[in-house]
Amino acid sequence: MMTLVIISILIIASYTGAVCIKTKGIPYSISATYYALDHKLIFGACMTLTALFLFPVAWELSTTFTMRLLAIAACTGLIGVGLAPDFKDKWTNKIHCGSAALTLISSQLWVACTLWILLVPIWGLFIIYTLIYMYKHPAPNLYKCFVSSRPMFWCEIASLITFFATIMIRL
Repeated sequence: MMTLVIISILIIASYTGAVCIKTKGIPYSISATYYALDHKLIFGACMTLTALFLFPVAWELSTTFTMRLLAIAACTGLIGVGLAPDFKDKWTNKIHCGSAALTLISSQLWVACTLWILLVPIWGLFIIYTLIYMYKHPAPNLYKCFVSSRPMFWCEIASLITFFATIMIRL
């Protein structure tokens, strides 16, 4: 089982790292990296493979029916993000954003059911980082200042870290 988790981490971390290097910076979201790619199928493959390798482990660690439903929802949502990557398209946007929300919410609820205490430091760091960034990089208005901190990217990273860390601790 640990092998599946490591493969899943390597896929998402390698993809995210490579795209950050290619674009020479932090994107607004992991999904926004789709538009920076020459080979668009890479995004979908990485999201789908990450979910497929992670699902059996999350399923096995789920101790209740509710947790199993949350594991299914989290991984299915990530597959949906990968299958509908073009969020700038009006129709695909609904699938992509719905899948992303499903992944974020269900994965964090799964973590809350498994090892809730892990949510506090990781999401706390996200909030602290955002506030420090906004303080050090003032903008004409609060919204622009907030968006310039790349909150969606760091929210996705926090979500991935809590999910993977919970799984690795429980294995």
